Amino acid sequence: MTIGIIGFGRFGAFLAKSLKNISNEKILVSDKLDKSKIAKKIGVSFKNLDEVCQQDLIILCVPISEIDNLLKEIKNKVKKEAIIMDTLSVKEYPSKLMKKYLPIDIEIIASHPMFGPDSGKYGLKNLQMVFWPLRIKKKNYKKVLDIFKKLELKIIQMSPKEHDKESALSLCLVHFIGRTMEKMEIPNVKIKTLGYEKLSEVYKNVKNDSLQLFKDMQTYNKYAKFWRKKFLKSAQEIDNQLKTKI
Repeated sequence: MTIGIIGFGRFGAFLAKSLKNISNEKILVSDKLDKSKIAKKIGVSFKNLDEVCQQDLIILCVPISEIDNLLKEIKNKVKKEAIIMDTLSVKEYPSKLMKKYLPIDIEIIASHPMFGPDSGKYGLKNLQMVFWPLRIKKKNYKKVLDIFKKLELKIIQMSPKEHDKESALSLCLVHFIGRTMEKMEIPNVKIKTLGYEKLSEVYKNVKNDSLQLFKDMQTYNKYAKFWRKKFLKSAQEIDNQLKTKI
């Protein structure tokens, strides 16, 4: 099964390298920018969009806000019976668009790798990846899952709606807290509790992600706002209970 990756940013390059390490299949990548040198270093082929769209499995690694235009652009370029899989951190929105734009003879998988170049830099074993068969034959779905199982990931099968409800808390709120800490410009301190160290990890895990990714995951997940508002309300209520004694 040949593999094409559209979007060769930090995550696209990380995924290409990870798949290259466990597969002998041909891997082609494409991006708006010329990243042929990076591709060569990883050991994959940098090609134009049309050629990448002719592969058996096409993995979309573009920003959430770009998926609509990308699907419109590739819907007539993809060969019949190809499999298209997104990797976006929201699932209801891209799932709806893939069903809307892609021809019926194209098979579709929704996925979300719950890791990135930072969290996966020491290996992917036991890290989570969510999958859902939107429109695909069982045998082909199994083939794709088998590829990712070679990475020793923990595969979780979850519907787009259930995914977005849970990730609004486990992902969106965490990134919101991390970005808030970044905005606070917290200085380095000499005395550090274990709790402080763990809280600092939240900030460190999100600071390398783009602002676009942060905004997209917050605004394209319709459940995220609920947890942001609940967090802010709860913080304000607790703050109101406190009075300085000196």
